[in-house]
Amino acid sequence: MKAGLLAGAMLLASGNLLRTVPALRRPEPSPEATILLRRLVAGETLLVAGAVAAAAVLSSLAPPPKALAGIGSASAHVGPGPVTRTISTNGYQLAIRVAPNRAAVPNDFSVEISRNGSPVRGAEVTARFTMLDMAMPAQEYRLAEVAPGTYAHAAPALVMVGHWGMSFEIAPAGGRPFSVLLLDRAGG
Repeated sequence: MKAGLLAGAMLLASGNLLRTVPALRRPEPSPEATILLRRLVAGETLLVAGAVAAAAVLSSLAPPPKALAGIGSASAHVGPGPVTRTISTNGYQLAIRVAPNRAAVPNDFSVEISRNGSPVRGAEVTARFTMLDMAMPAQEYRLAEVAPGTYAHAAPALVMVGHWGMSFEIAPAGGRPFSVLLLDRAGG
């Protein structure tokens, strides 16, 4: 943004140098040359002031948290409020539930895994919760199989209001492991 503003100011300055300076050096400068000089200098001034203002605004913004860089592409954006989302990936259907999806209270997390309409038993399911609004350690929980193909865990994993990356790493018995990422907005 700053470079674009400065490039625009340099373009106007080159117009000044190449067009108005020769016109003003003539024995009798035209009134149009002085008007053009005023307009180009005013434009240069505005663009340079814009570059300074952009630098001031951009330097006052906090950089994004490192966790955001480590997040891949999300399968879904969810929240605020309870989450019920079905995702199809790698030949599996995942019914993901988070309730009540609120910060600083115990939440119930569950993933119901099926393939070709049958529950997937004996999988290893790990849920990882990464705060995206600020730097803090990620939390990881292993989900236990509580019913055929249904894996669940209750924990206060969403420790504060904000945006969370919820990834579910699934290793089906005898199958290739895969993961699913949800970007969540936990309410208070």
